[in-house]
Amino acid sequence: MTNLIGIILVIAGIAALIYGYMESRSAKERTARLVLGRFTQRTLIILIGGAIAIVLGLILL
Repeated sequence: MTNLIGIILVIAGIAALIYGYMESRSAKERTARLVLGRFTQRTLIILIGGAIAIVLGLILL
């Protein structure tokens, strides 16, 4: 059972990282980086959450 949860977390984490990467390349993010010098909070949450999900999934495997 924990293996299944681990696999689901790894897959969801990879999907979140891909989505976060695509979001970071959007026009909105480019403007935010130009003005603020950093990513928006939403993009950071998606990228960090995806990384955490992958790590937790690998621990459960």
